[in-house]
Amino acid sequence: MPTLMTDPRSGGVKKSSGVNVLPIVAETWTEVRDDKNTSVDWLIAGYDGTSKTDITVIAKGSGGLSGCSAQLPEEAASYGGCRLSSGRFVSFFYTAEGTPIMQKGRASMYKNGVLNSLEGCDQEIAIQPGMTEEHLEVGGEPSGTINTTPIRTPPSADTLSVSVPGAPAQTATSKDDNEANEPTESQHSECRDSGANVNMDSLELSDGAVPYSAIKDVSDPSALPPGVDPSKREMALSDAEFSHVFGMDKAAFHALPSWKQNSKKKEKGLF
Repeated sequence: MPTLMTDPRSGGVKKSSGVNVLPIVAETWTEVRDDKNTSVDWLIAGYDGTSKTDITVIAKGSGGLSGCSAQLPEEAASYGGCRLSSGRFVSFFYTAEGTPIMQKGRASMYKNGVLNSLEGCDQEIAIQPGMTEEHLEVGGEPSGTINTTPIRTPPSADTLSVSVPGAPAQTATSKDDNEANEPTESQHSECRDSGANVNMDSLELSDGAVPYSAIKDVSDPSALPPGVDPSKREMALSDAEFSHVFGMDKAAFHALPSWKQNSKKKEKGLF
């Protein structure tokens, strides 16, 4: 839990990570949570101008999740929260494909500090442009693009589910389901037979690859080896080590839905 302290220059909430969440973020979030206020039910926060530490509100409005997802920035990292039609509140952290690498790493490091200021959210979703509440169903298990790790409080009996059009329904939060999705012993054997040794230290790295131990459980993106993308650090592994860690090759991994990729990366300490 980051240490909180007052920044006398801006009046914002200063986190030990260095992020400065300006007061307007909390003020706007109060509007979102106000049951009597129907004109604002979401907000998007991002860097204040050219600042590398100040986070302010860059957009707010109504229309629920669909209205919010339509306003996501195209070339920047952003944070936000939204009221669902059920009355629940969800938060999100979004990095567009055009986000500069340095900003992406810094924004990822600031995520907890910013999202913790959005009180009352019980779930973090992996928002995407064009997402609507039709992709979310209350009362079931997640089956699409969603990060199922609660931000502050344990989820209630009702959990968020996502259904992706054209894709089979899958679950992501059940321990039994996660265990069922793990590679079988025979799959591990196939992986070993194909050249991935059980002893990861003995794996032969290809040009430009980095060892798993150098990128596993690294919370500070700046501590990663040079050239490693914090959001795609698994791609820095050699093909053999990737197959050993995930039980599949890179092509098969990237054929998975994004929520399942993120789930597996979290399990392996690469998220």
